[in-house]
This record gives sequence, structure tokens and C-alpha cells, in this order.
Amino acid sequence: MSLARARALAIVGVLVLAALVLVVAAIVKDRQSNASYANGGCKAGDVRITVNPLPRPSQIKLNVYNGTGEPNPDPAKRKKQPIINQVPNLGGMVAESLRNREFKVNKVGENATKFDHIARLTYGPKAVAAASVVRAHFLGQTDPGGFDIKRTDDVVDVTVGSAFKELGSKTEVNQKIAQLGNPSPPPGTCDAGH
Repeated sequence: MSLARARALAIVGVLVLAALVLVVAAIVKDRQSNASYANGGCKAGDVRITVNPLPRPSQIKLNVYNGTGEPNPDPAKRKKQPIINQVPNLGGMVAESLRNREFKVNKVGENATKFDHIARLTYGPKAVAAASVVRAHFLGQTDPGGFDIKRTDDVVDVTVGSAFKELGSKTEVNQKIAQLGNPSPPPGTCDAGH
């Protein structure tokens, strides 16, 4: 055996030994060994939700409400109401547009709470991912909506406000979904990891 070959074998042997020491050290000092993969990192008391994958519109159930207010028939009370751009049947028009985008619209009606945002989404743990998809259709929405941890259904309530102009185009919606990404689990919940 030549001296060059012996030197090469010695260097390779030292590298293999160093790699072995590093692997053993990493295994011994691993702090994740107590992590539970069965519960997806959920703490005791957290509500398990699924945020990935995002559902298709045809899998999402909605209730759509008009939040712009209706003119009060009593002239004395009409003067006391705040001025909001009242749009009769706005909820019905938006519901029809959402149906055309393949959403399942259950209820359409008026909302007693009037506001001047674009739309307010109200939903529970079973509809977190669905709410993210619905939110993407309302471009420029600044109202964070209302997550209710006690809600048990899988329906997203959409209350359309007086700042609403139109739903986003298909390209705008896809861009907003990409921008928003998968939703983060709200407080009191954790991703079930499915």
C-alpha cells in the first residue's frame, strides 16, 4: 500500500468517526423526544381544527346578511339613526353572486347590527379554513370578523356592510388566497395536522 493511499484511508476514517460522533450527540441532546405527534402539538383544553387544505367553494356553507340597514318607516326614529349607506336586498344580491361561485348559501336575511365595513365573517372552529377562502372574495376587507370558539356548526356567516362594492374577480381571489396562505389557528385552538 502506498503512503498516499494510507493517508486517504486515514482521512476518510477520521471523517466517518466525526460524523458518527455528531449523530450520536444529536440523538442524545434531542429536546423533541418528548413531543407528541399523535395530538399535533395541541395543549390540554385546545379545540382541534383543520386549517389545511383549504376547502373548495362548493364545500363551504354560508349564511348571508345585509348589514347596511333598512330605512326606518318612522320619520322620528329615522333622524336618530346613524347615516349608513342603506342598500335594500344587498344580502340577497351578494348571496346570488356567491351561489354563482358555487358556495352553498343556506340563509339570506337582514342583520340587526349595522356597520360600515366591507363584510364581517362570523364562524366557529369547524369553519376556520372555510372563512379564509370566503375572506379572499371580499377584497380590501379590514374587519377581522368574529371567531366564536363555542360555535359548533361548519357555517360561515357573512354580514355585508355599506363599504361593500363588489366581489373580487377570479384572478384577484386566487392572488388573495395565495397572499393569505393557510390560516393560523385562533386562540384556544390548535391545528389537528390533517
